[in-house]
Amino acid sequence: MTDLYLIYLALLLVFGLAYLFIIGMYTLGWFRLKTFLLPSNSYSTRLSIIIPSRDEEANILHIIEDIAEQDYPKNLYEVIIVDDNSGDATPDIVNNFILHRSALQIKLINVAEDHPNSAYKKKAISLAIEAATGDLIITTDADCRMGKQWLSSIAGFYESANPKMIVGPVSFHNEQSYFEKMQTIEFLSLIGITAGAISIGRPIMCNGANLAYEKSSFYDVGGFGDDSFSSGDDVFLLLKLKKHFGNKSVRFLKNENAFVFTEAKKNFREFLHQRTRWASKNKGYDLKILTVSFTVFMMNFLLVVGLIWGIFNTKSMSIILVLYLLKLVLEIPILLGIVSFAHRSRMLLYALPLIFLYPVYIIFTGTMGIIASYQWKGRTVNR
Repeated sequence: MTDLYLIYLALLLVFGLAYLFIIGMYTLGWFRLKTFLLPSNSYSTRLSIIIPSRDEEANILHIIEDIAEQDYPKNLYEVIIVDDNSGDATPDIVNNFILHRSALQIKLINVAEDHPNSAYKKKAISLAIEAATGDLIITTDADCRMGKQWLSSIAGFYESANPKMIVGPVSFHNEQSYFEKMQTIEFLSLIGITAGAISIGRPIMCNGANLAYEKSSFYDVGGFGDDSFSSGDDVFLLLKLKKHFGNKSVRFLKNENAFVFTEAKKNFREFLHQRTRWASKNKGYDLKILTVSFTVFMMNFLLVVGLIWGIFNTKSMSIILVLYLLKLVLEIPILLGIVSFAHRSRMLLYALPLIFLYPVYIIFTGTMGIIASYQWKGRTVNR
């Protein structure tokens, strides 16, 4: 064996063991996370549901109607839609709903684009929080859908557990293509890891499409803070709350009624822009999360390097293929757990091509998130 190959094997051993430990802990966290049962008692928490929107005329009415049909007491929640300079009929649709459906407490706030600001979504949500009358802020996206017990499950969990932040489950739906179905299984794996990490008291990520936090706690930590990242209204707030109130102040809501559904990206270009935007937040993470991210990146990088190496050195190919298989075996338990919880077990078939595609995708988006610009809601965000 060459010295270079020995160095490669040593790195693979170090990062492989670290990856084994990380995934093992998250898997343990997922399976010890108890399903929350909705209480039968009455509710008392006032909620403010905030929906940032931009050019969402095709979706905005659907989510408003979903929220209007919630089984939560109408006098205990309001909806605040923040229109971020839409160029379509989004604000007209909202205003028409307000005019004809007065039973739902709904406000429309327009964002003034008076100066360049890359933190568009943070600005929109911050404006809505200032106008909110609820004690618990709930954020979602304009292209999401939810069931009738969505608010009840969140409020019930909040009144039972009293966390500062509640991270809710999110899944894709209405998948048509093979590409969209692969996105679903990959995205559900992220939700499982999110929940597992929170369960062991080491929260590392969340999703603003289904997130709740106390209004008072938001101001206690100084709001979102850093505007140098266009994304991160969810994760950076989680980190601030965790630091201020402790790891246990963030909880995951494991209840199937709490799911929020959105749609996968239709093409590869949209998918890459979305994941590059997600990866662009990495430089703002704390050391613990950066360590996890770097370990995952290096593990996948080494697998790709090994696969390329194996093409030119067939003797090492069998070792690399075994490592890919071991990685799959390690990840299967948490994947089985989350797809069962989401009632999407049939999607497991689409995990097979991800064995080889996922490492390449991690390397590409991880790198692009640091060096590249991306498109978001018709805007180009430069790094």
